Amino acid sequence: MPNLMTAAPAAHAASARQATSHAPLQVYLNENVFMGMVLSSVEVFKKECFGLLLGYRSGGKYIVEHAIPYQSVRRGHNWAELRSDKWKILQEILRHFPKLDILGDYHSHTMYRDVRARVALSEDDITYMEPQELQVVIAINQHEQRRARSWAVNSDRTISGWIDRYHFRIAAYYYANAHIYANGSNGANGNGHAPRKPLTRPRLAEILCPFAMGYTR
Repeated sequence: MPNLMTAAPAAHAASARQATSHAPLQVYLNENVFMGMVLSSVEVFKKECFGLLLGYRSGGKYIVEHAIPYQSVRRGHNWAELRSDKWKILQEILRHFPKLDILGDYHSHTMYRDVRARVALSEDDITYMEPQELQVVIAINQHEQRRARSWAVNSDRTISGWIDRYHFRIAAYYYANAHIYANGSNGANGNGHAPRKPLTRPRLAEILCPFAMGYTR
């Protein structure tokens, strides 16, 4: 029988953790990050852009300081691939910048013929997404007419808006319970293999991007 003096605080703490887990993780994108991702996606349109997100974690928030496009990727209209030897070089260099963490990556989804791009993760996106990783998706669609430069925060936690003839919708994904795996414990599987995938699917984070919100005309 549990000690009632300790059980009550423990139950309260568990309840607090459960309540907190329902609050979406917040992702802060500064002006440089926002413009970097937008320009990356336009530059290679109608192929996918692919890049690295650097920054740090603060409580329940990811602070993204830099969006670095990968220059040596092989790419198509619905895929992008970075060579493993290039990734190893980047990892070695990034060790000399200890104040910045690799938070994850970003890539674009582009329209193809008459099929409009969406921000939903593909099954391949989910397969290659690491448990602790942040993944940002930029859906970019081109239109014949220029539109007003207005941006909005949407009810589904994405942000969207127009720049010239391009419409952008940006979404950020994360695993809410990255520590819960198929065996109910941590990600290590005991024989040196890659970490197991979390049981849950990635969730949409709340994007905070003051520059995008102020980009109106």
